[in-house]
Amino acid sequence: MNRSTLMTIAVAILSLFLSTIGVMAASARAEAAGVTVTIDAPAEVVAGSSFAVDVDISGVTSLDAGQFDVSFDDTVIQLDAVGAGQIGTTQIPVAIWNMTSPGVCRIVVNVPGVPGVSGSGQLATLTFRAVGSAGTSSSIAISDGFLANNLAVQITATWTGDSLSVWNDLTIVNESLPGAVVGTPYSAKVSAKGGNADYTWSVLSGSLPGGISFSSDGSLSGTATTVGTCSVTFKVTDGHLSDEKSLNIVVSPRLGDANGDGTVNTADITKVERMIVGLEATITSGDANQDDKVNVADITSIERIICGLS
Repeated sequence: MNRSTLMTIAVAILSLFLSTIGVMAASARAEAAGVTVTIDAPAEVVAGSSFAVDVDISGVTSLDAGQFDVSFDDTVIQLDAVGAGQIGTTQIPVAIWNMTSPGVCRIVVNVPGVPGVSGSGQLATLTFRAVGSAGTSSSIAISDGFLANNLAVQITATWTGDSLSVWNDLTIVNESLPGAVVGTPYSAKVSAKGGNADYTWSVLSGSLPGGISFSSDGSLSGTATTVGTCSVTFKVTDGHLSDEKSLNIVVSPRLGDANGDGTVNTADITKVERMIVGLEATITSGDANQDDKVNVADITSIERIICGLS
């Protein structure tokens, strides 16, 4: 073997050695920075629903393969499928998964090719179904984890689980809201069912009638100042689940306020007189005594309202 050939072989061996050292150094740096594998589950899920749980990984270098066990309470949630993860643009295929015992699944992932993959993303995505009743909960633990780089060297990692609770779907139960009357104190409440019952309410869109306010416990209160119909979209959340619904609040004139100007005075007497003789269409606010008719009795009722007797 001539000198030139020997030199070529020596350079190749040295290059391979340096490459190996570089990969190992990069792996060591990643480990020092802290590779973490974390179960990322929703805090609350709806009974009977399917939902996804990610197995997140961060700060890994030259990952080639991994295995780990995921355990859970199978009376609360059941595992239906295990899908591929992804780090950057590289898919992380699931080579095989199996329920090794009730509530325990072992998962094996293997990156295609030999370079390995670096970065953050997901090792796998698990599809569960909530089979427990409202108020039940389950931890989702991850254990017996092992990661290897493309040199078959173990990658040290921190493994962390998560937990979730099962609740009935959160829904707003009101089909309508009571009407308001100008100048009359108003009180109503928007209600919900399901979720964990720790509700916070807000107005998502629309405007409340003038003089009416809304609190975070779902209460409406105040004294309406303007006749009209307001469409308001309310939202409720328990911190995780939420629902929204549009409801109307109809504000009518005060009884006796026949001309709808917000006050009851002698102008309303004239308005009722015109209704009685057919010069004006009869309207609800003209029926001051609420007998479903507009007649001279309503004039007397308006007079009593003006004088503070009613």
